[in-house]
Amino acid sequence: MADEAELQAELHAMRQNGLADELATAAKAADIPVAFFYGIASRETNCTNELGDYEGGEYHGVGIVQIDIQHDIARQARDSGSWKTDPAPLIAFGANLLAEGMQAVRVHCPGYTDEQVLKVAASGYNAGIMTAIDDSQTRGDSDASTTGGDYGADVVARMHAFERLLA
Repeated sequence: MADEAELQAELHAMRQNGLADELATAAKAADIPVAFFYGIASRETNCTNELGDYEGGEYHGVGIVQIDIQHDIARQARDSGSWKTDPAPLIAFGANLLAEGMQAVRVHCPGYTDEQVLKVAASGYNAGIMTAIDDSQTRGDSDASTTGGDYGADVVARMHAFERLLA
């Protein structure tokens, strides 16, 4: 995980370029914790609005929360360049994906604490929500199929650091 000084720098940069407000607005609209969404952005791009995940001759991740081009909104934003000039739709899409993931976790894992729900939802953002739920239930760790094997745990740790920085 990034250390708190690195996260402070990310937060400062997002405040300077307006992305902190964009993320916070989308998080509130989707009813997800702002610090959690910052944690996702930090894990995905170190809070930088960029194209990422270059493979097969093209970028697959688009924007600060790296929406995959399997989603039309991301492919269109990448191809038109709107990801850079108008990141709000991609940010809102990412927030809604997380909210849907959290709801799926609550349905499939009704006994989970709020923090467990957030961890599994973060894992699902990376590896697919049903994969993360299944890994959580059958393998004992929603991160079993995630990048680095620690995606959800890392996002939750970053979330807690952002909570301290925002306090």
